[in-house]
Amino acid sequence: MGLFLLIAVLYTVVLLGMDYFTGEILGPGRIAFTAITGIALSSFILWFVKWQRARERRKPAGWPTATNFRTALSSGELPEGARAEQWLPELTKAIRHERLMAWLGMLVFIGFAGLGVFLIIDNPDHPWFWVAATVFFTVAAAWYPIWTPRRRKKMQNLIAQLPDQEA
Repeated sequence: MGLFLLIAVLYTVVLLGMDYFTGEILGPGRIAFTAITGIALSSFILWFVKWQRARERRKPAGWPTATNFRTALSSGELPEGARAEQWLPELTKAIRHERLMAWLGMLVFIGFAGLGVFLIIDNPDHPWFWVAATVFFTVAAAWYPIWTPRRRKKMQNLIAQLPDQEA
């Protein structure tokens, strides 16, 4: 329930804040519509998360599900019962993906920062939201190439923990 309310409130605050800081007039109808949309979005997200967790619970404990993968990355340890023939393909695929995303992700964030600069210039009377967005995307672009190799190293450490495969 807490996650549901958090998503609804954040969605509403971000959209209304964006409108407010870009100089739009906020009427009661607009506020109500945005709040209802936030509740609908958070309902869908909550349903999807519950569906995904129920699906993952049906699999064996050491299976490389999204939840087990995240937990293994954050703790640095594979789950009990992890089998090399299941985890090795998933980890190598994720490492290949991270290698590509180290640069592609940075370019996407740079593109969004450039779009933010354009929107600041386009609306100089109310630039505050776009200034904040540009700063956020610039910091994300700088952090992304630092973060992805660290994540890749964690995945390589997980591969080293896998039991040896028998021929």
